[in-house]
Amino acid sequence: MISSRRARSGFTLVEMMIVLTIIAIVAMIALPKVGNLIRAANESATRAKLSSIRSALAMYYTDNEGIYPSALDPLLQPGSKYLTQVVPVYTQAHGSSSDIHYVPAVNDDDTGAWGYVNTGAQAGQIWVQCTHTDLKGMQWNKY
Repeated sequence: MISSRRARSGFTLVEMMIVLTIIAIVAMIALPKVGNLIRAANESATRAKLSSIRSALAMYYTDNEGIYPSALDPLLQPGSKYLTQVVPVYTQAHGSSSDIHYVPAVNDDDTGAWGYVNTGAQAGQIWVQCTHTDLKGMQWNKY
């Protein structure tokens, strides 16, 4: 007996729509979490970079008999034991920046750059010039 029925292969339109709907739901749940993970990683990297620069400044201060540099250039010379480059700062509100603003006192400028006090009583202070908050609700310029 020869079967007149043909073997069916593939998916029906309804099956395909169900699979696509499930994929869309999973994507809607996962994508915001991935975005927050990326932001958290960038924020942690910026805090680590700030700590590295502060450590390099402390070493420079010790090596130069209690004097902070007037600019960060001496820390960045080829073969320097302090730093190899100015690392970019990242904030959600401003994105990424390698700018350094040399100022006479700590301020609350909202530029998204590094702020460095190069003269006066606050010399040697470095911070992130951003008044926005990170994922934990803390202002960037308070680190």
